[in-house]
Amino acid sequence: MRNILAVILGVLVANVVFFLGSVAADRFYPTPVELMDPETPEATALRVASAETNGLVLVLLAGALGGLVGGFVGAKVARGKFLAVTNAIGGLLSIWAVYSFYVFFPARLWFPLGMLVAFMASTYLGGVVARRSRSAG
Repeated sequence: MRNILAVILGVLVANVVFFLGSVAADRFYPTPVELMDPETPEATALRVASAETNGLVLVLLAGALGGLVGGFVGAKVARGKFLAVTNAIGGLLSIWAVYSFYVFFPARLWFPLGMLVAFMASTYLGGVVARRSRSAG
């Protein structure tokens, strides 16, 4: 039961950090108002084409930070089995990468692949940091 709670808490924390980082990225590289609510595939393609690369990189960094914090929190709550917990958190966060693949394909394939790597690697690293801090303290 503790591991399930750890995964849920880790995913929630990671999503909050990811959301806040994405909002910050949008402050630096805002999406034009007319592209905010695309209703057709053509409008979505126009939004993707207008997205600044630097803004997308900031979103990737926000995802990595979210995964790191979420993996850390999940591993701290779980205590044991940090690898299973952090993989579960990273796997659930990867739903964002699948969604972005649907939106960004084929224009910017690097973005969903970057999200997948960022989430999986950062949640694992967050778990490693939590495990090492527990053994050091």
